[in-house]
Amino acid sequence: MTIPTPPEPGLWQARESADVVVVSFPKSGRTWLRVMMAKAISTGWGLPMEVCKDLQLTGFADIAPGIPRIAFWHDDRVARRSPEELSTDKSWYRGRKVVFITRDLRDTMVSQYFQRTRRPGHPYSGELGDFLTAEEGSLRTCVEFWNIWHARREVPDGFLLTSYERLTADTAGELARVMEFCGVPCPSPDTVREAVEFGGFGRMRAMEVSDSLDSEKLRPGSPDDVESYKTRRGIIGGYRDYLTPRQIVWAGEQITERLVAEWQPLALAADLEG
Repeated sequence: MTIPTPPEPGLWQARESADVVVVSFPKSGRTWLRVMMAKAISTGWGLPMEVCKDLQLTGFADIAPGIPRIAFWHDDRVARRSPEELSTDKSWYRGRKVVFITRDLRDTMVSQYFQRTRRPGHPYSGELGDFLTAEEGSLRTCVEFWNIWHARREVPDGFLLTSYERLTADTAGELARVMEFCGVPCPSPDTVREAVEFGGFGRMRAMEVSDSLDSEKLRPGSPDDVESYKTRRGIIGGYRDYLTPRQIVWAGEQITERLVAEWQPLALAADLEG
């Protein structure tokens, strides 16, 4: 069994002290949610954003103990694993809460491909079709990752399922729902609206261009290459502009044949958007 290994010391420390862990496969909307939550807590409690160095929300709890320690990570270095290498042991999450974010897996794969090919530290030289069918860190890995979490969702003290599509459809309502689950004292509706505006696509793209948050998580690989941005497109169903009809069929078959039935609609969520 593979033992999950943290990618960096700062993230390890944040994770180890966490009361709540926000988990997802890469490119599922974690950074967007993270920016909005950081802004809501900062505004609601009059705390400086600067205490969350590199967007580590656990920094708020260091100066305001009433705020839970909330960490964000991908769990088990999933982007570097084959399906067989994934750990099924989630015992570390006992005594903690988990927010699990999903996104249409075809959109996720396209976005992850550009993450791996255009952003620093993620070198991948193959074509999109090669990446889509790769065993390591692509569609089959993500399907198995979801299957494992579906089977282990009772391990944490609390498990909240949300999605990129749900956040898009009702951003303020879903942000408030997530924060309530995390145990964050409920901010006012005005504070939530301000956080949603702060995390809007245009605002986040501007922050990425200016590097105003001084975070590697919100910094383009190349300012002249739109595909290298963390805030790349933000379109539900954008995979249709990149995958061929045959690739779309193959991805759909992998999802319907391999993924637990209950979560298949989440993996094909863009189809429900019309």
